[in-house]
Amino acid sequence: MNMARMKTFAIYLLMFIGLYVGSQLIINAYIKTSYHKIEKYEINNDQLTVTISNTSTRASKEDGYIEGTISNKTNEKSSEKYMKVELYSEKDVNLGEEYVKIGEMNPNEVKEFKIRFTCDNVKHFKIVFLTPEEKAEIDANKDNSIIPNFESNKNVERIVNMVEPRR
Repeated sequence: MNMARMKTFAIYLLMFIGLYVGSQLIINAYIKTSYHKIEKYEINNDQLTVTISNTSTRASKEDGYIEGTISNKTNEKSSEKYMKVELYSEKDVNLGEEYVKIGEMNPNEVKEFKIRFTCDNVKHFKIVFLTPEEKAEIDANKDNSIIPNFESNKNVERIVNMVEPRR
């Protein structure tokens, strides 16, 4: 009787392991097929060189990532910089922006980067380098409201603020 229970337990354990491995294979296959390569991109170089390998830019319907390297090919130390990545749809609609702080780079220094984004259907991107002052100006002008670019009617706000609650 005890041996029969061990056989049953072993069968259930093997079934569970097989189901787990099978589901992991199916999940990985789905994830790999849902991402497509982003083959079109533009890089505005200044003093730094950005290299993006063909296999390291992927996007799906919901998110994606860009991997690459930044190198200082000059004989001078580069000043602190930010890398701005502008994400675009198939019809050149700006879907969003991501920023990466690069910092200072010595001559012939190479840094790797990976940018993850959550924009729908990104088809191409553009990389621009910014100074810390330009990045600070962007941050200062950033709209932190829940609804971007929404302006309420100031007269309505004034009237609402003048109304006193009943006591």
